Amino acid sequence: MGRPAVTLLIAVLLFSAGCAVPALQEPTITLAGVTVENVTRESIDLSLRLVVDNPNPVGATLARVSFDAYFLDGGQWVFLAHGEQGGIAIRPEDETTVTIPVTVDNLRLVQAFLRALRDGAITLRVSGTGIVDYGIATFEIPFERTLEVRPGQAVTAATAK
Repeated sequence: MGRPAVTLLIAVLLFSAGCAVPALQEPTITLAGVTVENVTRESIDLSLRLVVDNPNPVGATLARVSFDAYFLDGGQWVFLAHGEQGGIAIRPEDETTVTIPVTVDNLRLVQAFLRALRDGAITLRVSGTGIVDYGIATFEIPFERTLEVRPGQAVTAATAK
């Protein structure tokens, strides 16, 4: 076999080997819960718990997750907070839980939140996207959940609406 034929054979083998690798499955991001950690007249501290389910045999990085939180006040959704985090290692073939703290210190929003909370519970909506990076592929994954939260009570996926 001549040198060009050997080079061609190696090139064909290398390219076909890449085709034998199974495609990456899209991971999922779920808002598993929200906890109202602290409420004062000046601020609200929330903790959002996200679960990233990676079905693939390789780890990834949650390059960025960003979300907006709203609360229901008098039948209208009122913007409460924006949160963002990134650079989080995601385990292969496993779920990774990410907790993101958010503090709201806008006095007008805190007062509206406290008025809405007088009933003992408040309805929150969180919507956002996460970017999961595998190095060779990137997935942009939207998530949204509406749930009822009480002060000091963690809300899990089972109790969410």
